[in-house]
Amino acid sequence: MFSPASGINEDPVTGNANGPLGAYLVKYNLVPTSGDLFEFSIVQGEKIKRPGTMLVRVFLNHGQPVKIQLVGEAVIAFKTEIIL
Repeated sequence: MFSPASGINEDPVTGNANGPLGAYLVKYNLVPTSGDLFEFSIVQGEKIKRPGTMLVRVFLNHGQPVKIQLVGEAVIAFKTEIIL
């Protein structure tokens, strides 16, 4: 949850950054891969005292990223409804 207006100035653990990071690392051969899966764990949010972890799975086809899966637990920190 990123909501500066509500006092949340930083998303403590973000799949929007870590999913694409996994694809980038694989696509540009910045990590060794073998088989059809590359995965890594991340820890974020310690500095803002909201630590969390996430597992990022990058599924490969002929060495190229084709699907990203984020695995972790989440809590609802903010909920709203917008009516247009």
